[in-house]
Amino acid sequence: MNTLRRNNHNLMFSRINVTNLVDVALTLVVILLMMSSFIEQGIEVKLPVSSPGKIKMEESVIVTVASDDVYYVNEKKVTPRQMYNILREKKAGNENLSVIIKGDREVHYKNIIKVLDIAKKCKIDVIGLATQTE
Repeated sequence: MNTLRRNNHNLMFSRINVTNLVDVALTLVVILLMMSSFIEQGIEVKLPVSSPGKIKMEESVIVTVASDDVYYVNEKKVTPRQMYNILREKKAGNENLSVIIKGDREVHYKNIIKVLDIAKKCKIDVIGLATQTE
């Protein structure tokens, strides 16, 4: 940026040195970029403590997912379509119906999700995943 000054009838050009301004600006940008990774981690909250839920076994249907895409409802081998029909009928007869899903250790995750989706379509709200204690 050039400005024109008059000093004792002499014309003199003065320039603003922006090098220091650019250095400070770039330093602030680098600091901001380094700090942004710490800022974006979210808000720290204290989560409530939870204990394992209690599911009444007499109001539950046990769905077992075995290897090789084999499904069982209460020890009866079924297809996903049959599972949907059975769960829908049982839900119509019992509003408090719950489902316990037992999946083999080697079963693919997509098979468990398939059972969860079927239970959701049947409007079953209480779903438990069976695990083994160590």
